[in-house]
Amino acid sequence: MTDMTNNNTTGQTDEEIVNHEQFEDMRDLLEEDFVDLIHVYFTDSRQRIETLRTAQQENDNATGFEAAHALKGASANLGTTQLVRLSSELQEHCRERHISEHADLIEEIAGALQHAEQEINQRLGQ
Repeated sequence: MTDMTNNNTTGQTDEEIVNHEQFEDMRDLLEEDFVDLIHVYFTDSRQRIETLRTAQQENDNATGFEAAHALKGASANLGTTQLVRLSSELQEHCRERHISEHADLIEEIAGALQHAEQEINQRLGQ
């Protein structure tokens, strides 16, 4: 087992985009199926963001909660920490029935997904 905790090349001090250890543990667990999981994760996550946008526009807190919860869970499995945090935050707003006020948070989630996809694609390319 190799320790790569000092190999932070992202230069981020605020919050990591992808938790290295969790990501590598999932890669080791799934082996050759890992790349397929990544593709499914991004396809599903983009669809969930569209669902969140629609739920926000329609003030549908129940659908927003379900989509945020599903996104949070899938993101936690893969170690995409920003998406976990942001999805959890939106989930709480939906619980409080305030999704209509959080279009900006949904767009922040969409941006975090793009950043995660870029970082993961970079990792897979190496």
